[in-house]
Amino acid sequence: MCFLRFLQQARSTFGRYLSEKAAISSAIGCTEQNQSKGEGKGMHEERKLHIVIGNESCDLDSAVSALTLAFIYAQRQQEHDYVPVLNIPRIDYPLKTEVGHMFNKCEIDAEMLLFRDDLPQHLPSDVNVILVDHHVSNLAANVIEILDHRPLENNPAMQLLPSHCVRHIEPELGSCATLITELYLAKEQPRSCRVEQLLNATIVLDTINFSTAAKRFCVRDLTMVQQLEQLQQVSVDEHLTRRRMLFDELVAARADISRLTLTEVLRKDMKLLQTEHLKVPMAGLPMLVRDYIEQTDAEHAIRQFACDSSLLVILGMFVPPQSSGQVQRDVAIISLTGQSQLLERVRRALMDCQTPQLDLKSHEVDTNFMGGCFLRQHNVQATRKHILPVVKRVLLDWEATQHCDCDDVYFFKEKPKLGLS
Repeated sequence: MCFLRFLQQARSTFGRYLSEKAAISSAIGCTEQNQSKGEGKGMHEERKLHIVIGNESCDLDSAVSALTLAFIYAQRQQEHDYVPVLNIPRIDYPLKTEVGHMFNKCEIDAEMLLFRDDLPQHLPSDVNVILVDHHVSNLAANVIEILDHRPLENNPAMQLLPSHCVRHIEPELGSCATLITELYLAKEQPRSCRVEQLLNATIVLDTINFSTAAKRFCVRDLTMVQQLEQLQQVSVDEHLTRRRMLFDELVAARADISRLTLTEVLRKDMKLLQTEHLKVPMAGLPMLVRDYIEQTDAEHAIRQFACDSSLLVILGMFVPPQSSGQVQRDVAIISLTGQSQLLERVRRALMDCQTPQLDLKSHEVDTNFMGGCFLRQHNVQATRKHILPVVKRVLLDWEATQHCDCDDVYFFKEKPKLGLS
């Protein structure tokens, strides 16, 4: 079956299991009845639904990994059903500009896709889940396999994973798509030019086109791209030029906010840190924060985006066109409630961070925008996965010094329910 036809059929496949809650309950009841009659059919012999789902940021790596892995498994394990799900509400899909751009190039329409809000509120226990590009999920009890390249988190949700869950967590990789490509190339079937195009583009973008300055790749990432290029019949003479053009194209698509409001730009790539008393959104921008705050109505957009939050952390990243992956980064910390002491604690913790050193300096031109702190990040290899744990520890310490009853901080990789501008 071709890749596009697989995606088109995914919705009907999904509907057979989840369209009606009553039908699901009835099916589960029948299964229990059959087992009680001793028919001898174990769960492993029954046709089961497997949901392959990426992380809540739904960047290109997460989206492509979900779609391609579901396709690979569906062709190789035809005794079961596999459907990919994008881990965002359908309404947020237009915010993922680089995902939409690449999917459009491969003739993947939004109508073919399944989204998080297509799932039922409570997933039946007989549905299996495969996580790609993350390993912490509120679906942990259903998870049978994980493929991820993020450092292992010390999160209570990990304790909910079944003992039989197979884990492939390899932080040295620059892209989860590298793991998927290794699986794809391990056997001769299936083959799809669109799958190869998607995987190749994702690894090139995630590794910042194998930039030696950014250092976000290893030998395995490069090897997989080289093998994908061979399948796509890219000549040795043109592969570097082709990669550079592809990378510039994807960076431009990711930075294209021409159809988004300023509030939607903040929501485009956001994670939320939350304690019992504090909410701290951490928004990633496809531009420097200093450039964002120069936009008309930026303050209004920030207040609307973080209307019920105590503090806001914004991480800016800009890759100038034709710069061979020379990344620029900056960080902003803004208090929405006038808690200057909390802002200062976060600032000091980031300045003092040693794992790794962020090398934060004041911007060349200072600003007092919303009373915030704006810093240029000279260690461009450090990303949100390094900064987020630092802020998380500050929130824990702050709660303790404020004599709160809560001892835990909860980390939700999903968007708060905020209005659009």
